Amino acid sequence: MKKFGFSIFVVVLASLLVLACAKQVALTGGKKDVTPPEVQVASPENGSTNFSSKRIVVKFNEYITLNDVSSKLIVSPPMEDKPVAVVSGKKLKITLNPSQLKPNTTYCLNFNDAVADINENNALNSFVYAFSTGDEIDSLSFAGTVFDAFTRKPVDDAWVMLYSNFSDTAVSTTMPDYITKVNKQGNFRINFVAENDYKIFALRDNNSNFKFDLPEESIAFIDSTFRPSVEISYDTLKSKKDTLNDSIVTKSHFLPDDIKMLLFKEDKTPQFFKSSKRVKRNYFEFVFNFTQYENYKFTVPGDDSAFVWAKENPDTVFLWLKDTALIASDTLKIYAEYVDPAFPDSVHNDTLKFRKQDKLFADTVLTMKLSKEKRPDADYCISFSLPIESFDTSLLKLYGAVDTLFEEMDFKVEKDSSCPLNLKVLAEIAEGRKYKIVADSAFATCIYGYASMPDSVEVVPMRETDFGALKVMFQDDKPYLVELLQSDKVKARSAVADRQVSFVYLSPGKYDIRIINDENGNGRWDTGDYTQHRQAEDVFYYPQPYEIRSSWEHEVTIEREKNE
Repeated sequence: MKKFGFSIFVVVLASLLVLACAKQVALTGGKKDVTPPEVQVASPENGSTNFSSKRIVVKFNEYITLNDVSSKLIVSPPMEDKPVAVVSGKKLKITLNPSQLKPNTTYCLNFNDAVADINENNALNSFVYAFSTGDEIDSLSFAGTVFDAFTRKPVDDAWVMLYSNFSDTAVSTTMPDYITKVNKQGNFRINFVAENDYKIFALRDNNSNFKFDLPEESIAFIDSTFRPSVEISYDTLKSKKDTLNDSIVTKSHFLPDDIKMLLFKEDKTPQFFKSSKRVKRNYFEFVFNFTQYENYKFTVPGDDSAFVWAKENPDTVFLWLKDTALIASDTLKIYAEYVDPAFPDSVHNDTLKFRKQDKLFADTVLTMKLSKEKRPDADYCISFSLPIESFDTSLLKLYGAVDTLFEEMDFKVEKDSSCPLNLKVLAEIAEGRKYKIVADSAFATCIYGYASMPDSVEVVPMRETDFGALKVMFQDDKPYLVELLQSDKVKARSAVADRQVSFVYLSPGKYDIRIINDENGNGRWDTGDYTQHRQAEDVFYYPQPYEIRSSWEHEVTIEREKNE
């Protein structure tokens, strides 16, 4: 295929100018100027070939201004020194270094909506100046959309880059052949591309050097190569008078035009503490940068009985000092040892230092909370403000209503193995009946020896009919992990077995259904790794939120092809 010349350039440029004319501004009365600036002349001409100028001047029909041109101007292919654009009255003056231009290459200066009139700030959308250092303008293109690999939502801050260099290190060490930035909908189009084979990447470029060279940068890649092309078709436009006046309409369809890219961040950022805080004199919170899936240990010099707790695979670890001298101390050190989830062969040893904070106080009271409700799928739970050391069952009473009276019932109390701040009451508590719980003084004692205060509450168990159930079924045998979400928070999670998974006791409401292809069976989503050519684990969503109704048993069958 030969390079397309000036005629195709006009088609591409015209399509961009149509976008520029599409901006609508609401009128608020009177004849307000709502028209963006129009190009009158450019020197050298827009679409010039054999370009070697140091300066470009574009004259508009009115006085103009530039809005955030440093971030909106995209130069493709990128140049070592970005062209400098300034305004002089009705003129846009662009200065560049021609010695940095590649031979026989088409360059595109896309100003997006940076150019606007000076009075009403009406922006000229997608203003493009293009030129070629060779004899012809390259006119092929790439188009598609970039999505977040996990949420599958469009990404609005990624660069898309083309490379004719197929080395694995090209994206990290060399500049791309062509580049553009996605719009707010995650869509991209790279115009004025030469016919060649390319690899395509998307990058969240944190240091603005168009290279994938930082561990916290996100990347999307496709291992296969693409060769841009154009399909020409012809339609006959019928004349209303006679066939002699029929006209032939030529249509150009540029390919590829629907590339889907999935952006992910590799697990190559070392683990560290995002924050470590002495909340009270006796109480500390340590927040990891990301979930700590590996082993960890905290040591407090001089306090071997310090109490440490966190949920399984924690983000946050909680620590309570026991030694009274350390609690009173204004300064102390806590040592943390933990295996890095990103680098399992690496063990970190951190020294966390805490200095005097005048307004910090220590806990001196144990507070207790008796819930008025009990879920049918869980034991009754009593929660406390501090970890519980011991309890006296004889100082707790459980009564069940019989007619208008309450009768004492048998029960047991045990510590909650999942949380040291809770005690569980084990009893035959049925729906449709009222109960009363009465706690006397010193029913529970915390790790500091503080005793709970007396309290009582009437409990009305929730009914099973207050909840709904959902069965999710699949037509294949992949190791799916299904998550139910509300406001992007996971409310329930379970692995598929025998092509189905069931959720019970779901609160009524709308849920997003997320399905993860858990290829390694570790019970969580795993990101990708570019150096290993491994994509992030596949994620897809049910097409719309699913509404759970109370006392309903819902069923949904996932057909992958229909839900992508």
